[in-house]
Amino acid sequence: MTTSNKIRCVTLCSLIFVASIPIFSAEKLNIILIMADDSAVDNYSCYGSDFFSSPRIDSLAETGARFNYCYSEPVCTSSRVKIMTGRDGVRNYVNFGILDKGETTFADMLKAAGYATAVAGKWQLHADPNGSLPEDCGFDSYCLWNFPGTTLDRYWNPSLNQNGKILETTEEDYGPDIVSDFLVDFIETNQDRPFFAYYPMILVHNPFPETPDSQPATAEEAKFSKGLKNYRDMIAYADKMVGKLVDTVDRLGLGEKTVFIFTADNGTNRTLTYPFRGSQRTGEKAFATEGGYHVPLVVNCPTVVPAGIVSNDLVDFSDVLPTLAELSGAELPDVELDGRSFWPQSLGKEGNPRQWITQYYYPKYKPAAEKHGQGVRSREIIWAQNQYYKLYQDGSFYAVADRHEVESIRPGDGTPFAEKTRKMLQKALESIPQTGQMLNAEASP
Repeated sequence: MTTSNKIRCVTLCSLIFVASIPIFSAEKLNIILIMADDSAVDNYSCYGSDFFSSPRIDSLAETGARFNYCYSEPVCTSSRVKIMTGRDGVRNYVNFGILDKGETTFADMLKAAGYATAVAGKWQLHADPNGSLPEDCGFDSYCLWNFPGTTLDRYWNPSLNQNGKILETTEEDYGPDIVSDFLVDFIETNQDRPFFAYYPMILVHNPFPETPDSQPATAEEAKFSKGLKNYRDMIAYADKMVGKLVDTVDRLGLGEKTVFIFTADNGTNRTLTYPFRGSQRTGEKAFATEGGYHVPLVVNCPTVVPAGIVSNDLVDFSDVLPTLAELSGAELPDVELDGRSFWPQSLGKEGNPRQWITQYYYPKYKPAAEKHGQGVRSREIIWAQNQYYKLYQDGSFYAVADRHEVESIRPGDGTPFAEKTRKMLQKALESIPQTGQMLNAEASP
């Protein structure tokens, strides 16, 4: 199926919206979508961390929009497929490390709308039987780790494939510098046309080596494990890479026509325990609990996105593709989508906020399915939630504030608001398929 056949006609509402952009109505907005790897919402100072420091991301939040309830999936493949396609995993999850070639991605959509497209960082979507490469997904160019022909090395002396060629690197070369330099070159090359840069970061996934900016441990840091000390340095370096791209568009005079979106693909690594506001939190990556998939979401574009917006609306990763469509004027794919645009909320408008989100998750990490897994190999986990309560397919019902889901609320035992929410979430669960529509059951571990 060609890209043009994948795209349906844009709605009248989208045309009206694009025409109403006050300054750049004659120009398309550039888009830079950045997604950190393995980093929950509480790893950022703009979300209240007093341990991690992220001044460049904080600045984007202060001068743009910060969303307090953005949810990815608990692990990377599920999140990457969802964010790229605008579709819940219950419709299109095949297996770990696979984005099915038949899917339409946000790069397909934006390329059809006239955008130059590039992806740099981590790929990991090409596994058999029908995984995808960047050219299958609408990307004109790429510089990627976890790609055919690359090795396990991602940080020092990294193994990277750039447009079909394995780069020659040394022990002095740092992967995040190389892929961010690639994006700088891409932006410079395409500064006279609309561009879409997708940056699924290599940072801050384990292993946790020192960064180029790491210094000897201070007296305070001597109390931490080496992994935690380096992880904090890696958060700071990821923040620096965000600033590097912001500085690039500002230097080129593109700042007021470039939308930055920053998020992360899932929760923090389970080996890490870190301070947060006087308590200790342990990473919950791969678990379907709050710490496993509650992630940051910051949107920034000077003169377009007003400064200081803080939204408590729900955002699901399936919402990213429709948002990119609305802000760019691109035509939505002619497939069943699960997302809705949060671009109006980014502009300080009411928009069409969600009342609930649904999630489908088939964990590679088997212990994650022990509590609520059903269906294929008792590993499929399905739930619906809002900002306050969460209902699993197996009937377990929790307050979101119960971070580790210790106490399920039995039917009739909740407050009137809780019971009303339970009924709403049950209807949400009934509205979606009850098992994965593309799950490769035979190949699933």
